[in-house]
Amino acid sequence: MTAKTAIRFGIMADIHQDFSYRAEERLETFISHMNRSQVDFIVQLGDFCFPVPENEPFLEIWNRFGGSKYHVLGNHDMDRNDKQTVMNYWGMERSHYSFDCGAYHFVVLDPNFLLLDGVYQDYAFGNYHQHRDAINHLSPEQLEWLERDLASTDKTTIVFSHQNLESPYNDFNYGIQNSEAFRAVLRGAKKIDGTRKVIACMNGHNHLDGVKVIDDTYYIHINSMSYFYMGRDYKRVRYSEEVSERYPILAVSAPYRDPLYAIVTLEPGCLRIEGRETAFVGPSPLECGHKNSSGGHPVTSVISDRTLKY
Repeated sequence: MTAKTAIRFGIMADIHQDFSYRAEERLETFISHMNRSQVDFIVQLGDFCFPVPENEPFLEIWNRFGGSKYHVLGNHDMDRNDKQTVMNYWGMERSHYSFDCGAYHFVVLDPNFLLLDGVYQDYAFGNYHQHRDAINHLSPEQLEWLERDLASTDKTTIVFSHQNLESPYNDFNYGIQNSEAFRAVLRGAKKIDGTRKVIACMNGHNHLDGVKVIDDTYYIHINSMSYFYMGRDYKRVRYSEEVSERYPILAVSAPYRDPLYAIVTLEPGCLRIEGRETAFVGPSPLECGHKNSSGGHPVTSVISDRTLKY
């Protein structure tokens, strides 16, 4: 049986159920849209929800999608627990894995590792906050697995991760420390006809909308479903004093009025993104005096429509 040469999937990132206002309503909008659109699968790119009983209704909304559903671990998902606990709560068998849909191959990676004294350690109970210089690594075992996984398929491939894979971690870019080692694996992954297997990497984490091209591979930022974090220098009351007190991060962020997410269509030679645009609640980052850029991308309340050829 011939695999489908065109597929569609829904993608979302950084909803932050435990930090954000009306996160359940945002997720409900996404799931309802994806069910109506009958996409082939959905994926969330991390910073989803803590594994606590109060989040059972939130997880139930996610599980209302009628097709396949895939999770990616975000750093904040290990703020109050270890990695295995949140994986069990979401129903993840592994923190990194791959799957096929139609004529395409998909890889989920987990850069939530510290490198301390030469030892790779899982994020757990917010430990990454204490070791900022040691965060965001793909473990050597994961890179070796990735090389084997890509060698096992000749399908066009997309890679999903929470942190971006395009740039090393520093004060301006929140990518992975060993991005060059990752890209070396991609450069070695060729199809039988000599073309590259991995055409795009898609990430959340930065709460940005943007695309960079490295080695003919697209690195695509999927904006947060909920807000852009500005920092303590830009405090504003959002919604109301009561809401700001319950969700303190809103005072130092620029929340989005409506949820942001996208539908991605893959077909031979083309990746198309159907995004969404909304407005900031209250003053925009620029109006607050923010420089209005981060990691080489502008700060916007949008996931842009894009047509990317490969």
